[in-house]
Amino acid sequence: MGNFIEIQKNINCEPCKECGARPVIEPVKGGFVVRCPQNKSHYKTKAGLVNIEDWNIKNKVLPPLGSKNSHKAS
Repeated sequence: MGNFIEIQKNINCEPCKECGARPVIEPVKGGFVVRCPQNKSHYKTKAGLVNIEDWNIKNKVLPPLGSKNSHKAS
């Protein structure tokens, strides 16, 4: 795993939406990036502070519209 920093297992991180890999932190000029360790073209956060919340929002898998698990509007 090259120049990556592994995220502790007790920190909640959504897996990569594209391949299912657990994200890692990559030191870059100007800060850090949370990204997929398998493919650099998959989503990554902007350089700066470690932003796991942004990673989780972008990689959350939502149920398809009209599925039985979605809530009905009253």
